[in-house]
Amino acid sequence: MLENKEKKPPKTEVDSLLQYYKDGDNNAAEMLAVSITEKFPKHQLSWKVLASVLKTKGELFRSLEANEKVVEINPGDAEGYNNLGNTLIQLGRFNEAEESYKRAIEINPDHHEFHNNLGFAYRSSNKFDESIISYKKSIVLNPGFALSYINLGGSLKAVGKLKEAEESYKKSIAVAPKNSESYTYLALVLRDLGRYSEAETNYRKAIALKPENFSAHYHLGIVLFEFRHYKEAAKHFQLSNNVAHSKSFALKCFYLQGEKSIFYEQLDSMIAEGRVSPVIGSLSCRSEIRYGIKRSNPFCNDPLKYILKTDLTKEYDFKNIFIDEAKSILNDDTLSPKDQGLITNGYQTTGNLFDRKGTSIARIHDIICLEVEKYRAHFKDSDEGVITNWPANYSIHGWLISMKSGGELASHMHDNGWLSGSIYINIPPKLKSDSGNLVVCIDDEKYETMGSKNQKESIDVVTGNLCIFPSSLLHHTIPFESEEERIVLAFDVIPG
Repeated sequence: MLENKEKKPPKTEVDSLLQYYKDGDNNAAEMLAVSITEKFPKHQLSWKVLASVLKTKGELFRSLEANEKVVEINPGDAEGYNNLGNTLIQLGRFNEAEESYKRAIEINPDHHEFHNNLGFAYRSSNKFDESIISYKKSIVLNPGFALSYINLGGSLKAVGKLKEAEESYKKSIAVAPKNSESYTYLALVLRDLGRYSEAETNYRKAIALKPENFSAHYHLGIVLFEFRHYKEAAKHFQLSNNVAHSKSFALKCFYLQGEKSIFYEQLDSMIAEGRVSPVIGSLSCRSEIRYGIKRSNPFCNDPLKYILKTDLTKEYDFKNIFIDEAKSILNDDTLSPKDQGLITNGYQTTGNLFDRKGTSIARIHDIICLEVEKYRAHFKDSDEGVITNWPANYSIHGWLISMKSGGELASHMHDNGWLSGSIYINIPPKLKSDSGNLVVCIDDEKYETMGSKNQKESIDVVTGNLCIFPSSLLHHTIPFESEEERIVLAFDVIPG
């Protein structure tokens, strides 16, 4: 019997494979690619097609195996390593993706997409400084590649460099003026910079270019909500295709407009769907006070009983761990403060503190996680949803608030959280017994005299205190007078 010495598959089979792939006939392409690779296991092109088709079909582990075959057959294939990195990104294996992109760049250092993709891998691991370097390299190699400007803007925003982020997004628009997402990202930065009318204009441009830009509808709704244009805000939340917390914000709009029947229709619908969230919990409590109608509260019926205050100075070196790190961040002139309309005589840092590098900020993060678990253990016997529906996974998002004499924080709640907390880095001596106190409450003052429930609690806080409470509670601070700065590290426990 003659041995088959053929090294390559017949040209007709390869041509058919490429035609199936070009036509988007993934099932036929997969079947033929599998057939070819079984007979000719070193035919790299067939493995490449198979890897791409399987990735498109969502079969990521099989796609990964096929990509690994591609670079095994030809270790000098830069595109193969790039494709391998893309699959690893989708699998959440960011460190491995970094190495794959680096190998692609070693082989072909002048390919802008490889640097852009390496930047994305860095950013996915919260290595923002490294991602910024990679995105800038991609831009040098191809100044006309809009995606690198968008990605660079995202990393700059994450580290608090809002002005630079704004410029990067503007450059992405100059390169690709019809890209709806660029206007959305630019608007997010403009909002953080306090330029709300410009943000609104750019959200509307994004929607005009792409009416199904659900993120733009959602964030435009947020801006309109902040300016109390509740009717139009609700319309955009409803057009956002359930992005993020759009249903919850629409519910808040109906409540704040006094649309009682629509409000209860949506509230009942969300409760029936099994939704558990601070917004539902808050509005269930608030509407009971306002309208005298009780509804099942899946989050927390009596949130004022779930406030926990701790003295961190008894367990930790508070000055070295918390005070010194907070002051170092606040003294960093490269960071842009986030405009925060709720703060009088003060400002808030932008981005998530815990995206910053350094052992001190990592230590603070770990302490908060430990204290959050202590909170959970403290209330472990509770049958309230805030405990019984504890999120399987959560992240900590933190920021610093600095206020000077006369400063205060207006009443609000953290819609995206599960628990909210404050670590009091520096609380000036009190001229009055309640100066600078944290006030947690069920509803705004206009309704707090209605009903029979206790509706608020004033918490006396001093330097070193930690307060944790359900995110369904509204909270504000009492003004203070002092020559010293009042510094607080605020944080949210965010599900998922």
